[in-house]
Amino acid sequence: MATAAPAATAPERVAIFDLGPAPADATARRALAAAALAGGLDPVAGDGAEDALAGIAADDDGAQLAATVDQAAQAFGALDCAATTLAAANAIGIGAARQAAGLPAPELARAWTYTLLCADRGNDVDGAMTAAARLRVLGAGGTPEVPAAVWVKYPDVDVLSNRDIFDVEITADVPGTVIWIDHARAGVSPLKLALAAGPHVLAAATPDGRRGWAAGTAVRKQPQIAIATAAHGGMWSGLAKRVAGWRGKRPSPAELAAALTEIHARVAILRSGDAIEAWGRVGASDVPHAIGGEHALRRLAAAPDLVALIVDRVKTWAEHAPDPDQVLLVETPVERASHNGLRDLPTKWWVYAAVAGVIGTGVALVLIHDHQSDTQTIEVHYP
Repeated sequence: MATAAPAATAPERVAIFDLGPAPADATARRALAAAALAGGLDPVAGDGAEDALAGIAADDDGAQLAATVDQAAQAFGALDCAATTLAAANAIGIGAARQAAGLPAPELARAWTYTLLCADRGNDVDGAMTAAARLRVLGAGGTPEVPAAVWVKYPDVDVLSNRDIFDVEITADVPGTVIWIDHARAGVSPLKLALAAGPHVLAAATPDGRRGWAAGTAVRKQPQIAIATAAHGGMWSGLAKRVAGWRGKRPSPAELAAALTEIHARVAILRSGDAIEAWGRVGASDVPHAIGGEHALRRLAAAPDLVALIVDRVKTWAEHAPDPDQVLLVETPVERASHNGLRDLPTKWWVYAAVAGVIGTGVALVLIHDHQSDTQTIEVHYP
């Protein structure tokens, strides 16, 4: 009768925490993930987990912004300015909302650049002047993507000087929401201010991560503008916030344990600059400890060796063998007796009273000290 082969053991899940400084292209993270895979480990990945482990919140509108700008780029390359302007307008709104929330939105400059170039092609002077003004607010005035001849055509002038100005009230669905107008902070909702007639981009962001935007032409007939906000946190937003809170420093064992619990892993690799180290725990109730003891810290180039060490420790845990990174506890005789139900109780006070009484009668006492058992015996000799 044939014997069934034992089921293959799933590779150990490992969380790669990047404490920075973070390379722009995440080279270090990719190198560690590749070494972990090659060594037989399963790096935590997917749904933005890699960014979260580096303290980077991978919000859903970030991916949407990048995709929308790519659409604008493709349309611009195909000389389709109608599609370019539409995609760029969506990207500008999404980017403005992220900017209001204090999140990076480098795509904003690209989107306004496509808008400027298409407006210039179509002889839309007002649109081109607005786009050029927005690029200057973003600090992208004179960007190489825009030919110098185009910049000269749209100088830095007050495009609102000849426009009608009227009072408006801007609200959001959450009171106290921060309001931005044309990429500059304007105040907190409900916000009343004078706004010039013409095209504007409004953005709103709440402290808990909700944000939204509105764009269009302001007119006197519409004195109130409401901005709806929505949550854009990704699956691992909480983890990203936790890791970012470490501020590039190694977390405490308790803090690392909480992060490992959230990511469903028991071993981790921590990178800080060119230094890497491994931490792990046998069970969820244990506190993580450094794997490798005093030799735990290694260089990034030695990642394969560190991975091999992790694999060895995981095997040790599976075999229930003593962990070489953990100090073995030595039990004292008193503790051993306590475990066996033979706890050495303190001598009752009346024993000493009886001995004192004997001494008071003048009876000779011989004190014998046993150095091996560390006990004292009192012999009473009667005449």
